[in-house]
Amino acid sequence: MHRALEIQEILLNIFEWERRDTLASLARTCHAFEEPALDLLWRVLPNLSPLARCLPDASYRLPGKVSQLTVFPTLFDT
Repeated sequence: MHRALEIQEILLNIFEWERRDTLASLARTCHAFEEPALDLLWRVLPNLSPLARCLPDASYRLPGKVSQLTVFPTLFDT
């Protein structure tokens, strides 16, 4: 790999022009690409679904179109 591609700022400038599916592929392709690609993927979320799916399954409900997120209290909240 060219040494220029080891500089995160250069990768970010290149990756900003890519689609979300391409960024996801880049994040899985090479360890050097992982952080800048994930940074761009998480920068703008299309809806609340990706964020909610980071929570345990029993702690949230996502109705049809995700414009509302219901979070349930867990045992650890008491």
